[in-house]
Formats: sequence, C-alpha cells, structure tokens
Amino acid sequence: MKTCIITNSHPSNDVRLYYKLGMSLTALGEVHIISTNGLVNHYINPYQRIVNAGSPIKALPHIYRECKAIAPDLVICVEPLTVPVALLLKKRLGCKVIFDVHEFFAEAHAERSHWLFRPFVRQIYLAFERFLARRADAVTAVNQEILNQLFPANAHAKNFLVMPNYPVKNVWDYQCDIPGSLARLCAMRFDLIYVGGITKDRGIFKILKCATLLKNEFPLLKILILGKFHDPNIESQFIDSIDSYNLNAVIYYQEWIPPEKIGLLLKRSRYGLWLFNPKNKRMRMATPLKVLEYLAAGLPVISVKTPLMQSVIGVNKLGELSSYRARDIAKSIAKMLRMPDAEYDELSTRCSRIAQERFNWESLEEKFFTLIKSL
Repeated sequence: MKTCIITNSHPSNDVRLYYKLGMSLTALGEVHIISTNGLVNHYINPYQRIVNAGSPIKALPHIYRECKAIAPDLVICVEPLTVPVALLLKKRLGCKVIFDVHEFFAEAHAERSHWLFRPFVRQIYLAFERFLARRADAVTAVNQEILNQLFPANAHAKNFLVMPNYPVKNVWDYQCDIPGSLARLCAMRFDLIYVGGITKDRGIFKILKCATLLKNEFPLLKILILGKFHDPNIESQFIDSIDSYNLNAVIYYQEWIPPEKIGLLLKRSRYGLWLFNPKNKRMRMATPLKVLEYLAAGLPVISVKTPLMQSVIGVNKLGELSSYRARDIAKSIAKMLRMPDAEYDELSTRCSRIAQERFNWESLEEKFFTLIKSL
C-alpha cells in the first residue's frame, strides 16, 4: 500500500506526521510525507518530499502534482486547506482520504480576527470544515470534542477515530548528539521548563510574574523557555520584562530546535510548565503534546486546573494544578520545588511509568490500522 501524508504548513519532520503517523504506516507499506519545508529524504521509508511554493495556498497545486505522481492508495491530510487536494486525487486516482484533525481549526482561525467578528468567522470556518470532513472516507482527531464539533449529529460513526497526540514509547531514551548551539544549556540544570509556542494566552507573562515572586525564596531558580514567539510585540514585552524585573539570571530563552533534540533539555529539567488561559477554549479542551512529553521524560507537570488537566494530572497525581492567578501558580511551584529528593524521584518515576503504560502512541496503532483496512 502507498500512503501520502500531505501538509502545507507543517515541516516534513513534524512529530505527529513523521514520528507517529509516518512511522506507524510503514508497517502497511510505502509512506511519503509531502510538505513545503523540513527535511528531504528519498532513501528511507517514510520518505520526505518538499515542494517549492511562495505561500500555503500556492503550495496546493504543487502538492497535488507531487502526490499524483506517486499514485497513492491512501491520502492523509492534516489541514482543512489540503482536504480539497486529497478529494481531487480521490476523484482522479480512486484513492481513499483520511482527514487528521489535530486542533480546533475554527477557533484558531477566528482568534486572528477582531473580537467583534470572531463568532462569525468561527461559524463560517466551521461550516467549511464540516463540509470537507463529510467528504473524507474517514476522520481521525486528537480528542472526541473535535469530532463532536464536526459531526454534532453522529460523532461516533465507525469511520471516526480518536487518536490523541500521545508520544511514542521511549521517546526520550535514545542517545542524541549535542549541537554546539545547545552546549551551554546542556551543561546546566533547570528547575522549570516551558516548551511550545510563546503567546500571552500560553502564560508567558504568568511565568515571568511567578519568577519575580519566587526568586527571593529560591535565589538559584532557573527557568528555561523553549519555543517561538508568534507576535513581535509579545517578544519585545518579554525582553523588556526580563530586564525590568531583573530576571536575567532566572529566565533562559532558547529558540525552537528540532523535535528530536528537545529531550536533551527535558532531561536537564525538573518540572514542566503548561500555564494556559482557561478562557481559551481550544487550549482548555485539548491535551497538548508538550504535557505528555514532559511526563514521558519523567517531569511532573505544573498546570492550570481544568476538567481535562484534572483528569490527566490531578487524578493520576502527576504534578500540581492551580488557578490561572500568578500568585496561586507561584504557590504551586514553590510547593513542588520544596519537595524532598526522594519524594521527587518517586513522583518522576510514576510520571514516566504512566506515560509508558497509558499515554503512548503505540497503544493507538491497532485501531488505526483497523480503520484503514476497513476503507
């Protein structure tokens, strides 16, 4: 069987596309990941191909031609805009189409608009997304809430499958060369680490406020921020705040690095942070990959108390949850930082064990293969 995974926004070495969907599907045959950026690989399955395009829209005809030349039996698209490409390929080649929905696209798209227009933009985009999803042969999603949103009348059909963004087993157990750019950080130890996009709603300023509240009690406190800024104004405020609050010896910032290198820095940290604004629905409803990767690395998680995070972190006793107030978050962090080493080691072991036993990608493969074979 030949499979094409197509994307106009993710790199060809994206974690879900390459290390999860791509690697899993090699068990069924030949896999090609077609993207607009990332790595190129023509020799080892799954193969990685790059098309040249000036924008995500302009990339679509190039992706179509590249995919058509491969003549796949199955096309998996991971953005709404790539679904029409897959449907056209289905019409021309007779291939099957799976729409892999890994986020609340309508909400994410609406957030770019003025707040007055967000409800209208969301409804229009959601209608477009539903139109496309109904025409796919199967839909996979990272949680049931997405399927409920796309198919409110029948969200549990046989051709729908929930595939959470669990990390692969032993994701951070391999040995990895340390690039020169990370040599300084890899010689250090960090109390707290945040991995992911850097925005106001992802709690970047809550982290800085917590640092100011904690640095007197913990004078050697070190916090690593790893990710990309989505807004230059937020980046400027971040830099100014570090100087204003005298946090230069506390906050360390590293731009985004290849996914396979993240484990180097997780292994040098004690606790993982995920401090999202619970008013943001798509953050409140989805379990982020970063939280599961923290657990896989043996890092207890400090996060915001919501029903979802309570079910993952609270019920399993894998960290500490608080309200979204900086003072409450700082109290939770302080509680964890005061934990004796023996107690921390026990908690860290429980985090990695539960990640290996319950929150792993391999546990999803059998149902995924069954879905594909039923098409």
